[in-house]
Amino acid sequence: MRVWVLGSGSSGNAAIVEADGSRVLVDCGMGPRAIANRLRAHDAAHVFPGGIDGIVVTHEHHDHIAHLEAHARALGVPVHLHAGIGARRVRERYEVRGYDAGAAFRVGALCVEALAVPHDAPQVALRISTTSGERRAFGLVTDIGHVPADLAPFLGACDAALVEANYCPELLWSGPYPTHLKRRVSGGVGHLANQETAELASKLVGSRLSRLFLGHISRTNNMPERALATVRQRSGSLDVRPILPGVVTVLDIEADEHRGKIRAKGRPTQLAFGF
Repeated sequence: MRVWVLGSGSSGNAAIVEADGSRVLVDCGMGPRAIANRLRAHDAAHVFPGGIDGIVVTHEHHDHIAHLEAHARALGVPVHLHAGIGARRVRERYEVRGYDAGAAFRVGALCVEALAVPHDAPQVALRISTTSGERRAFGLVTDIGHVPADLAPFLGACDAALVEANYCPELLWSGPYPTHLKRRVSGGVGHLANQETAELASKLVGSRLSRLFLGHISRTNNMPERALATVRQRSGSLDVRPILPGVVTVLDIEADEHRGKIRAKGRPTQLAFGF
């Protein structure tokens, strides 16, 4: 299983998960041309647009869904949306397949499962796994206001996961955001502070999961090294790595924890959001 993290943060979110000859695009916070350019710059032009079997959207905030219609038009593949996502034009014009939290569905050869998580828009965590041979599974959850009790078991059944470590409270409250936005970020249906991600990591110790990647790290209210230091204090034997903002990152996910790899490819990408 291979995962291309193409963007993780408020400037646009997108990832491609590939295994067993199938590929799924998760979230559409950047346009088709931007994704193609990022992959081409890292010797992976074959990944997109060819071979994408479906699109899955986690929630309808702009940095996750802004370019959904462009992708639906360009790729011509099924779009998987839960009931909390409006996307009226896409629903009227393209093939949309509904999905529900708690019910697995297929995208090509991949199995996708969703778990409802707290945010100020209907939001889900995803678990994407293979369906043949040696099982491999990857979890993804960003834009989550606090950690519900069922999230650790959900991610603990994965080999690796990308989880947000969005903000440091000290940097948030001393930073430039207006008060109402600071309250939104930290108010329980916004984003996870480093300490909250660390607490989640502590609950994953001893589970199947062996690698934890920290994403959606705020450029304004956090620093990768600060997020990493905080989470590692509680992460035990887990291999914890940050996903750097603006860097296309390739994750090789294997069931045997001794064979898993991560590669951050090239220099930070500077393509504009919405390109």
